[in-house]
Amino acid sequence: MQASFQPVFDKIFVKRFAVINNRHFFCHLAHRPNNDCTGWRIFRGITVRICLLYCGGTLGMRPGNAGLEPAPGFLSEVLQASYPAVEVIEYSPLLDSSDMGPADWNRIASDIAQRAGEFDRFVVLHGTDTMAWTSSALSFMLAGLNKPVIVTGAQHPWEEQGSDAPDNVEAAIELVMGGAYRGVGVVFAGQLFQGNRVRKSDCEADAAFSSPNLPVAGRRFGSGWALVGAETTNSSWQGLQLVAADARVVRATLGPGHSSIWLAQSLLAQPLDGVVLETYGSGNVPAHPELTHALEALAQSTVVVNCTQCVFGSVQMGLYASSQSLVAAGVLAAGDMTPEAALAKLYWVAGRTQQLAERRQLFMQNIAGERTQK
Repeated sequence: MQASFQPVFDKIFVKRFAVINNRHFFCHLAHRPNNDCTGWRIFRGITVRICLLYCGGTLGMRPGNAGLEPAPGFLSEVLQASYPAVEVIEYSPLLDSSDMGPADWNRIASDIAQRAGEFDRFVVLHGTDTMAWTSSALSFMLAGLNKPVIVTGAQHPWEEQGSDAPDNVEAAIELVMGGAYRGVGVVFAGQLFQGNRVRKSDCEADAAFSSPNLPVAGRRFGSGWALVGAETTNSSWQGLQLVAADARVVRATLGPGHSSIWLAQSLLAQPLDGVVLETYGSGNVPAHPELTHALEALAQSTVVVNCTQCVFGSVQMGLYASSQSLVAAGVLAAGDMTPEAALAKLYWVAGRTQQLAERRQLFMQNIAGERTQK
């Protein structure tokens, strides 16, 4: 069924434009003199407090001797001048997203949780290459927070002519100002994606992200947003739930002609806390005894999940005879979860309990709308 977009503007907001440093941005404000956006006040006397965490990424880079490189202080100064009411926190050092891992997910989630009593909305500026993993992890660690947490970045540096960076940041701030979307999302190229359903699907185009198995959660129209319902759950805030940053989680992708013996030996070489196995089609694997035995042995001590390599669709183990061995081994079906969400969830599950049965049960629960319930 085709989702219909309905404009969402809280009726208590008065919409007007302000101009700061020759940049136009959308304020949901009551009338304030001299175009003052300080405090982002609305006419019922409510103050919307926004915290922006700048972790790094292409959007804040500048040319250096070896190519684009982080430029500490540069983007924070630009943002604070353009959006003086937004609290900007710059990470040190600024991180290339290809260097980011579970420990960084924990840092971002902790910074948000520690400030949840002080701020109403959060924006996270992040590099694009691993953004889908970070947004997925945040959705589990901050499940039930009931505040907007929007992750965005850019394909081009802020100062580059025609850069997508200013628009993406502006769009993210506009979205959180409205407050209609709660939870972790990714804003990119005028679209809002649920944070644990998104994938980076283009390494060149400005529209770099997609949500293969869930419609976009919103679209930007001018200086406003039209939202549709996200795939959420009714979980309540139970406090920050960090991932196990030192967990041993691996992702293995099958391919024709691969060595099943080598893969089997590699999976059993040392104890693991989780495995994302990317299989063919609806969850199928080759009939190699060595691989079957390895997966059977592995599933006795760790959580092994089956993700399809297909961009669209869902794992349906047992549909074909070639997946029956996985069913018998105790491998879990990831359904229509993205591999990024599955991997991030395994890190989160490892941080929740040491018991294998409980880990398996937690993985199969729909924690933050990461999978379609059937």
